[in-house]
Formats: sequence, C-alpha cells, structure tokens
Amino acid sequence: MKKTVTGAQLLVETLERINVETVFGIPGVHNLKIYDALTKSKIHHITTRNESGAGFMADGYGRRTGKPGTAIVITGPGLTNIMTPMGQAYLDAVPMVVISSQLPTTIMNQSTGFLHELKNSTIMASSVAKESRTVPSVELIENYVVEAYKLAVTGRPGPVHIEIPLDLLAEKVQVNKELKIQFTETTTLHEGSIDQAAEIINQADRVSVIAGGGAVDASKEVEELIEKLSAATVQTCAGKGVVSDKSKWNLGARLPFENIRQFIENSDVVIALGTQLSPTDLWENSLKFQGTLIQIDVDSDAFYRNAPADLGIKGDCTSVLQKMLPLLKEKNTTIPEELDQLKIDAVKSAPQVIGNEVTFDMAIDVLDVFREVLKDDEALVADMTTAAYIALSEYQTYQPRTFLHPVGFGTLGYSMPAAIGMKAAQPDKNLIALIGDGGFQFTMQELAVACEQELPIPIVIWNNAGYGEIKRNEKSMDFDSFIAVDNRNPDFMKLADAYGIEGQMPVNKKQLKEALLGSFAKKEPTIIEIDVNRWER
Repeated sequence: MKKTVTGAQLLVETLERINVETVFGIPGVHNLKIYDALTKSKIHHITTRNESGAGFMADGYGRRTGKPGTAIVITGPGLTNIMTPMGQAYLDAVPMVVISSQLPTTIMNQSTGFLHELKNSTIMASSVAKESRTVPSVELIENYVVEAYKLAVTGRPGPVHIEIPLDLLAEKVQVNKELKIQFTETTTLHEGSIDQAAEIINQADRVSVIAGGGAVDASKEVEELIEKLSAATVQTCAGKGVVSDKSKWNLGARLPFENIRQFIENSDVVIALGTQLSPTDLWENSLKFQGTLIQIDVDSDAFYRNAPADLGIKGDCTSVLQKMLPLLKEKNTTIPEELDQLKIDAVKSAPQVIGNEVTFDMAIDVLDVFREVLKDDEALVADMTTAAYIALSEYQTYQPRTFLHPVGFGTLGYSMPAAIGMKAAQPDKNLIALIGDGGFQFTMQELAVACEQELPIPIVIWNNAGYGEIKRNEKSMDFDSFIAVDNRNPDFMKLADAYGIEGQMPVNKKQLKEALLGSFAKKEPTIIEIDVNRWER
C-alpha cells in the first residue's frame, strides 16, 4: 500500500521503524518541517538549551545502552555547536547519529549569504564522524537514515552525520506504508588466527589481559577467559567494569601505574581486547611488551597504531572469545596473593602517580559514598575534574557501562548532559553526575532540561574554585604566578533556588550520603556542592 508523505515525515517514520525512542535537539527555522512531523510521532523529543547539550545527551544515551543516541540540529551554528560532543563520541567509540538540515539544493555551496550557510559542512563534520553525508534526493532519505544507524554500530562504533536540504524535507514522495526495516551487523572473523592465538596462549606460562571499551559487551566471555588462564587483568577507562573489581584477577584501571605496567609487560602473552592501547589510557607512557601481544578488535587499524600486535584478530570480542575459549587449556600459574600485593602497592602510590596528594583522601571519601549508594549496575558519570581522575583507578566498578568518562577527547561539561541522556534511556536506574565547578559552567544551562524532564539526578559539583587541575599543572611547571585558573563562581545554592530545586553543601560522608539518597527520591535534580576547603575528615 502506497501513501504520500513529505521528506520530513519520511525521516521521522523511518526513525520510528528502526525503533528510535528518544531524540535530543533544538528547533530552528531550518528544521521545523522535522519538528512538525515529530508532533505526530510517539518519539520522545527532549529540547536542550544548546546543541552541545544535545550531543552530550546522545553520547550518554549511546554509551549507556550501546544503541545510537540521536540528535537533531540545524545547519550552520547548530552543526558547529554539536561538533565537540561528536568529537568526544568519535574518540571514545560511542554510537551516535546527528541529523541536520541543509540549505536548499538550488543554492547549496554557492556562497550566497543565505541564513545559516556553512562552507563544506560535510568536510567539517567528517573530522569528528565516521561519515558525513548529504542526502541527494527525497527518495533516498530512508536509505541514508538506515545506513547511518547501521554504520554507527558497525565495526568500531562512532557518530555519523547526515544532512537533508530544506527543499527535500518539504518535497512529497510516495512510500510503502507496510515497509519494515531491519538491519544486522556482520563482522569478519579470522578463523585461522584464532587457532594460532590459542596455540600461542597454550604454550605460555603467564598470560595477562588488557580489556578496553570494545569488550564491554563481552564481560561474560572475558571473565571466563581470565579464570581459565589464571590471567591478571587490567582495564582501560572505557573498559572499567568489563571485569568486576571483586575479581581476584583484576588489577583495575591502573595501566599508568609503573608496578602494574611492568607486571603486564613482562607476561609471556598479553591479550588486548577491544583497545587501541592509546596514549591517553597510558598517561603517555608507552608499553614495552617482552612477550607476545595478541590483539582482538573490530578495527584492524588498531593492530598497528600504538603497540604493534604480534598477532591481530579482526572481530568483535564476544564472537572471537566464544570460538577461542574451547581451544584453550586451563592454567594455574599466577598467584592471586601476588596480585593482591600489586594492588596494595598501587593504592599506596596512587596520590603520587595521580599527582594530587592534597585532596586525594577527600576524593576517596566522596567516591566511597558513591559506591555505597549506587547498586552494582548503576552508573557514575564523571567529568574532567580532580575527583574523576582519582576515580579512574580508585573507584570500584562491578559491571560494564557503569563508569562513564570523556577520556578520549577530554572535553569539559560532559557529565551533566550525558547523565540526562542516560537517565532518559533508563529512568528506573539511579546515577550520579560528578563534575567540577569549572566544567559545570560549560553546560550548566542544561540543568533546565533535567528540571523540565523531572529527572532525579544528583549533580555533585567538586568545587575547588576554578580550574583546579590546570592550576596544579601550572604549579608543577613552576609558573612564576598562576594565570587564568582562579575564577569567580556563581553561588551554586542560589542557582539551585533559581531553578526551584534543592541545593545542599555536605561537609562529611554522612551528610553526602543523606543528600544523595534524598536526591534519588525526588522528581527533580539536586545540586550537591562539595567545597574542598570545608570538607571534614
């Protein structure tokens, strides 16, 4: 059965057919046709206060669920505003689809001075996306949308951008009313390499595992692997929770720690699962493997980038490990007591390694309370801030996708809007947004969205009166005087009052716990300010 719809209606109906439930965005004169179609849709639209907020919310949605988060923006300033969160998603391999309008096809790329005109928009967007494409005709809107969502999750996940010219959004087209859209991901497995890898592993005395973000959906298989091989395991930031911190084999996310790094380097075989072994995860300390490096990743380029693999297996970690595990012999070569001592020594050295001895214990207090009030499957969403850098190694994580941090691109202002996106995806799960006073002001306008959506998110502001981490670095670099780091903050309690929500300033663990539990019980966010100069120990 055929029916006639506009391009905008076709776009929204296609989103419905591929089960998009929530989109984040801002209406503008150049995408109102899309918004008109959304008024007739069951898709939940969340209006953000800046397109960067829409991008971070889509990131949070995708990072937590594994499904692409969706953002709708206008061309020009809408697209440029969302490029920072697109860059974050691209570096951290988070699935996202960004849909923008574009000038009419009759005047595209002609420098006419048309409103929101942008030179080479797809070239610009492609620097932070897997692909950036212009839909060439109304008949192809459906195909381009489906392909965008497929590409976002195929291979190494990431953001995909498509733009639709204004005249195509208004143009009418006939479509099949009964059409059902399905797509599945296909991954190539190198069967021979799996056999070869199993042979190398079986001959080794000591095997270690590094688990990255590409292994978050293979937690069960990774746990089975390390138990079978008695393998010490570390995770990257994105891989936190792939192996529970309750496991006797887990050394945590501590690759930057010298004693942990040396232990891994001296293994006969290291199996790297879903990680590029990037300088960011190593704090720019390169790995020097003494044994054989076996790397498993959907992105074969990862085998050559940072630490060249002796053997690379292209494929998703779940499928590869399911085929490899039956080929492996059980080992009992690593003594858990030795790993316990490694962890004890690492914890002792953490303040020096992280470079923050002044507020380290205070941050541990705060993180301990977070762990106490959150269930194993509930998330801490951390921004780029002092307490979060300490949390990278010291916060205990028990399941994948429960510690989320913008490690790759390292943007400020991520935490609160990302938490909104996560809460929109899973409203029944508690979470905590941890953010510095400086980072909070990058996206503080999105607090209005959490209020409108009635989301019980505790927004914990680590207040060190400015850009504390930059100040610490200026000090370590022996600046003659501090510059641009001691910044004036708003009164965060008055800000909470302005939005009609509660603000609290706990000064010890007991008060923080009460504030967090109270926040979970509300139908609105709560600002919880931790003043580092007032904390009681």
